Amino acid sequence: MEKIIKIGSYVLVFLLPWQTRWIFKAGKINGGASEYLTYSLYAADVLLIALLVLAMFYLRKNIFARIFAFFNAIKKIEFFQGKNIEVMIIPLFLLAGLISIFFAENKALASFAEIRILLAVGFFWIIARFTQKSKVAVCFVLGLVGPAILAIWQFLTQQTHAFKWLGLAEHPAFAGGTSVIESYANGMVSGRWLRAYGSFDHPNMLGGALAIGLLVCLWLLIESRKETRHSRMTGENKKTVNMIFIYVSVVILSAGIFVSFSRSAWLALSLGITAGGIFLFFQKKFIDLKNWIFGAVIVAVVFVVLLLNHQELVNVRTQSEMRLEKLSLDQRKIYIKQAKELIFNNSITGVGIGNYVAEVERSNPGDPVWTYQPVHNVFLLVWAELGIFGVLLLLIFYMTMIWTHGRINLLMLVLLISLLPMMLFDHWLWSLHFGVLFFAIILGITVGFSEKEKV
Repeated sequence: MEKIIKIGSYVLVFLLPWQTRWIFKAGKINGGASEYLTYSLYAADVLLIALLVLAMFYLRKNIFARIFAFFNAIKKIEFFQGKNIEVMIIPLFLLAGLISIFFAENKALASFAEIRILLAVGFFWIIARFTQKSKVAVCFVLGLVGPAILAIWQFLTQQTHAFKWLGLAEHPAFAGGTSVIESYANGMVSGRWLRAYGSFDHPNMLGGALAIGLLVCLWLLIESRKETRHSRMTGENKKTVNMIFIYVSVVILSAGIFVSFSRSAWLALSLGITAGGIFLFFQKKFIDLKNWIFGAVIVAVVFVVLLLNHQELVNVRTQSEMRLEKLSLDQRKIYIKQAKELIFNNSITGVGIGNYVAEVERSNPGDPVWTYQPVHNVFLLVWAELGIFGVLLLLIFYMTMIWTHGRINLLMLVLLISLLPMMLFDHWLWSLHFGVLFFAIILGITVGFSEKEKV
């Protein structure tokens, strides 16, 4: 049974970027579809629930002991042993979400969101308890290669196609609401360039996921160089295959990040690479630093080659002076204002987990559906939904992980630092199904694994 759980975990990590789902209750606002009010059952959820059931029965205890062991097992992970504050925060955060349901206007929506968080904690536990570090990292990277290739194709052809069995939606460049970049000639709009979506709901999600995947690739590059040479011939052959996989993945993921044209993803990647280099330098791990820099150079070369062919589009995205960029910034200011109003009126209890958009619509009825979005800041969003205690728990957990463990764990430091732009300038890590499970994968990759660590 343990082997089935392991294999299932690797498959789940690999398939997560593909958002196949059954929408059993579509969310509607003023006649338009709203993702944030939609009830969906994802294929990933079905597999995850099956793995959790198998894992609990694998513990060979009665049902109450299994439920207790589900939470207690986190504490038994080697990484979390001792009196670490983050161990206590996980159940407290779950409790904060549970309590917020009682203050939610839409209790069904809140309960659904709380279940999603519970599944994410379960996903983290499954990865930490049953998987091998390097194998789950390889599955994670490999699972992102497909969406990256799709993203490159989408940008080159300027086309997307819907395919429900893979969770793909169509995003025509000419349609309103599609993420595009406007090109200009003689001060006039000359074209609309589609930003790549890959297999995700938005280019920012694509860019963010690929940025994390690319940083994991650079870590795998270092780890592969450290392989033991107990069998020289076998080891060299294995090493060659590993290196080819890593280098090809670095190139593909780099190109995918570029064509997402996600500023937060570009910033996240830059911060992650810089943090990793500084960490290795002060740890005096100069051989590892050399390999890290070599991987970063490959990333830079890919970006420069693509930049030479699409410099105008990059300028539009980075200067933020054109029409769509200004509109985006203006909308974000409105979202922050809305968040402040909700926080001011519900600072202690919050409006209820998963209820942010519903509350904004209730306070501002009659607007177009696309204007109802979460504030593009995870911390403000959590504060608005869970109240002051919820956001404090999140902040303490996040900062403790960086300060206590990031100083000795390269991968944790790099990934948590790189997540900051996505948390400060976007909302998908909290508001969307993929984002919550994605965060669980990141924690699982960095904190708890079986003792065997080699590829």
